[in-house]
Amino acid sequence: MGTTREQSGGAPAPGLAPAGLETAAGWAPAGAPSYARAFQVVVNVEVEPRATVPRRAPEAAAEADRLWLEHARAAAVIDEEDVFLVHGADRDWVRVRRTAHTALSAALSPNGGGMIIAMSPDGRRLCALTEEDEDYWIVVHEFEHRPTG
Repeated sequence: MGTTREQSGGAPAPGLAPAGLETAAGWAPAGAPSYARAFQVVVNVEVEPRATVPRRAPEAAAEADRLWLEHARAAAVIDEEDVFLVHGADRDWVRVRRTAHTALSAALSPNGGGMIIAMSPDGRRLCALTEEDEDYWIVVHEFEHRPTG
């Protein structure tokens, strides 16, 4: 898969600041699904979560973060350097790196209904952490590979 001519050096969307992510150098992938397309996959009425955590359970946010990381790694959404893509402040996707302080749940709205979509660096897979009713949901999706050229 090629790369866009735009370097990924932008910032994640402002709502992600509490998540403890570090912006990573590199290029956003060409041909990756748009953030709008990824969003539609996650909010689709037919989507089924890979895992759920009741939001009222003790340590629910920490468990949701743990499950997100487990499923993101299993689906190869996070690469060997802990890099993945998130929604950018000024573009669809920005490369970020997981740190020792990363907790995606910290960036979710305290009022519920929040969502964070992580896309693999190659733009082929996503793993989202969402708040649905009384639960945290972990949603995993693989986009169909479409050969280029």
